[in-house]
Amino acid sequence: MSDVLFQPLKVRGLEIPNRMVMPPVKLGYGTRDGEVTERHIAFYRRRVEGGVGLIITEPMYIAPNGKEVPTQLGVHEDKLVEGLRKLVEEVHRAGGKIAAHINHAGRAANPKLVPQEQMISASAVTCPANGVTPRPLSLEEIPHYVDLFAQGARRVREAGFDAIEIPFSHGYLIHQFLSPHSNRRHDPYGGEFEARLRFGREVLAAAREAVGDLPIIVRINARDYVEGGLELKDALLLAKELEGMGADILSVTSGTMCESVPFCLYPIGTPKANLLPMADKIRAQVSLPVIVAGRIRTPGLAREALQRGQADLVGLGRPLLADPDLPLKARKGREEEIILCAACHQGCLAELRKGQSTSCMFNPETGREATVRITPAPKPRRVMVIGGGPGGMEAALIAARRGHEVDLFERERELGGLFLLATRVPHKEEFADYLSAMEVLLRNEGVRVHLGEEVTPELVQQQRPDVVILATGAEPVVPPFPGLDDVPWCTAYELLAGKRRVDAREVFIIGAGTTGLETAEYLARQGVKCTVARRRDVLGDKLDMLIRNMLLKRLKDLGVEVLTGVEVVRLEKAPEGVKVIARPYPEGEGERVFVAGGVVIAMGLRPRRELAEALKGKAELYEIGDCIEPREALDAIREGFEVGLKV
Repeated sequence: MSDVLFQPLKVRGLEIPNRMVMPPVKLGYGTRDGEVTERHIAFYRRRVEGGVGLIITEPMYIAPNGKEVPTQLGVHEDKLVEGLRKLVEEVHRAGGKIAAHINHAGRAANPKLVPQEQMISASAVTCPANGVTPRPLSLEEIPHYVDLFAQGARRVREAGFDAIEIPFSHGYLIHQFLSPHSNRRHDPYGGEFEARLRFGREVLAAAREAVGDLPIIVRINARDYVEGGLELKDALLLAKELEGMGADILSVTSGTMCESVPFCLYPIGTPKANLLPMADKIRAQVSLPVIVAGRIRTPGLAREALQRGQADLVGLGRPLLADPDLPLKARKGREEEIILCAACHQGCLAELRKGQSTSCMFNPETGREATVRITPAPKPRRVMVIGGGPGGMEAALIAARRGHEVDLFERERELGGLFLLATRVPHKEEFADYLSAMEVLLRNEGVRVHLGEEVTPELVQQQRPDVVILATGAEPVVPPFPGLDDVPWCTAYELLAGKRRVDAREVFIIGAGTTGLETAEYLARQGVKCTVARRRDVLGDKLDMLIRNMLLKRLKDLGVEVLTGVEVVRLEKAPEGVKVIARPYPEGEGERVFVAGGVVIAMGLRPRRELAEALKGKAELYEIGDCIEPREALDAIREGFEVGLKV
């Protein structure tokens, strides 16, 4: 019996060779004028080489006042067609199919790029995400915006794309007319469902006229997750209407970029494969093929969705950032080698929010396909990697792929370093899949892994490597609080590693960075009452804003008290376990006393430097990751990759 993942699907004149689709993923690889660059071409070509059936581009803005990202692709001017044509030709040359996603963000546009007076929508309803109150489009302006979509669609056809996608979703302009939450109009474009659909109907008709027989994909929300917004019953009605309006494929998504961003982007902490049951109901209403995405991260889950009839095509956006070869590996029965997306957002959306372009924590090649190549080393060498965290594993893997003889040493009994602890906290269990896949890849590349072996300068001398890569990581900072030796305490890292236990029912956590907050959730879900305190007035400052806000909300729902501006000055033994004496920070009078059964310290890390200092001048030495300075796994993996290319 053939694998359902690899059955072709024909829509109008387009034959999609398998059931895996790359839905729109914002990249930020363009120029300020919205032009295609070599980064785009190399990025999309690499996903074609990995075997995906259909690529849908990142959203391409139809007008500058509908732009979200400074270097987003545009389709608003004829001069852009040449670059888009080159992109399409390269995808076709690689054997792939590509659809163009065209969009206007409306009130969800980026206020740093769009002047206030140019922010438009169906009605003057403020977007909470950017704080902007848009200007309602007048009846006289609406035909102009319909035409902007039509002209964008014409350019898509001229560039040679295989299909076009238009979003009636995600709280963008068409959806802003469609949803009663954002459409308060009292004219032919507001009121009942049919009137709110009028703008979308006109856009779709104009797009069809512009693209001729090209397949049109329409993205719809299964639910808005907004009070007063669209619900599943509305999606069922919309799906039937769109079928009658000539749509060829429906793509099911959810959420709005103004009010319910987590249900648009599905980061850590959101439900997995949340849309499948809703897509199933939508598919039952129409005879059109249905695409569904949203944390469907494994070939197995995709296969299951297709077999159950919940969808006809499965969207794999971020999973193809993490591993563009996911389809090929699935076809060849090598699924244990797939680097699976963990929805961390560290390299993709978090980087975009910082004004950078999309990358991936697990895949340092993402976005660099045009400039980075893993090529054989001129001369094989003996490489000793010390430290089996993410950076050390990446360095070992890349060095081995280049033909070096590699030994990887890890002091603990399993690989992962401090990254392993992330797999123990709620919602990050999927991080363990990365470690499992890396173990397989290291083994397949012939890396010799030595576990439970502490490396000394003498051992390095015995091994006689040509190159030493130090990835020895960091250790917890434990300030010398007065009274610390008299009270029950441990570090968050010892706790998560299972080396120490907290037997108290009430715990005071010192430190409210990522580790402190995640440890609080870990304990609170076991019924432990937690108070988290920090001197600084920011919480989880290294976390992506979206993930941080979701974590803080969960902590609030769990009853965790999170305090800032609190400096712990000493600890005292008490009948209950410990008294924590604190004072206001940075200034203030009076002391505050907290009573708890135990203390957990989560005050950051300091690099392990002893071996680095001992080996200086005695070997060709490279240092990566936390042993230089404690940072994120993204930095360690990227540095491991770079060193692996260099040695």
